[in-house]
Amino acid sequence: MPTEGCLKSRHSRARKKRGDGQVTVEFALICIPFFAILFAIIDYAQIYFYENSLQNAMREAARFGTAGRVIEQYYPNGSVVYETNAGVVVPKAILDSQGREASRNECIRYWFLSNCEFVVPITNITISSASTLAGVPPTTTTNSVGQLVLLSSDGSPAAKGPGAANDYMQITATMTVNTITPLMSYLGAGYSHGNSFKYPVKVSAIVKNEPALLNFSHTNMYSDEP
Repeated sequence: MPTEGCLKSRHSRARKKRGDGQVTVEFALICIPFFAILFAIIDYAQIYFYENSLQNAMREAARFGTAGRVIEQYYPNGSVVYETNAGVVVPKAILDSQGREASRNECIRYWFLSNCEFVVPITNITISSASTLAGVPPTTTTNSVGQLVLLSSDGSPAAKGPGAANDYMQITATMTVNTITPLMSYLGAGYSHGNSFKYPVKVSAIVKNEPALLNFSHTNMYSDEP
C-alpha cells in the first residue's frame, strides 16, 4: 500500500506538470494575436482622434478664412481696435511673432490652432489660393496618394496664401502619429523610424472665398512667413 500510494502521487504530479505546460503553450498562442488586436484597436482610436480633431479645426478655419476675417485686436477696455485700409475702416489684426500686424494667412493658421485639440506645428498648416472666372469650378489635380490639389486656372501651382475675394482657397494640415503596431503604419502608407512607426494623417479642403471685397482689405500674406 505505501508503494502504491507513492506511485499514484508521482503520477498525479506528472499530470499536473503536463497540464501546466499545456496552459502555458495555449496562453503563448493566444496572447500574441490578442495583444496585436488590442494594440491595433488603440492605434485606430488614436488615429481617429487626431483625424477628427484636424477635420474639425479645418472646418472652423475654412469658415473663418472664406469671410476674409482676421483675429481682431482689442483695447484693454475690451473694444475693438480699428484701422483704415485702402480707405476702408476695418478691425485691426493681432500682432504676429515679429510684432507686426498679422496677415490673413497667419490669422487663419492661428484660428486653426485655437480650434484644434492638440498642438500642430504651424508649418504643417498650408494655405494656397487660385483665382478663376465666375461660375467656373476650381482647377485641381490628384497627387500620388489620391488627394486633390488646387491649381491655378492655367494648370500651374496655386499661389501661397488665402487669396482675394471670389478666389478658391485650399487649407491643408498634416500630423504624424506614432503607432504601437506596424500594421496601422503600413495601412496608412506610413513608415518606420528607429523603433517607432509613423502614420501620416492629412486633411484638406477647397472652398471659395466670399465676394465681399470689404473683408479682404488686410495683408494676404507676408513673403517671409514659414
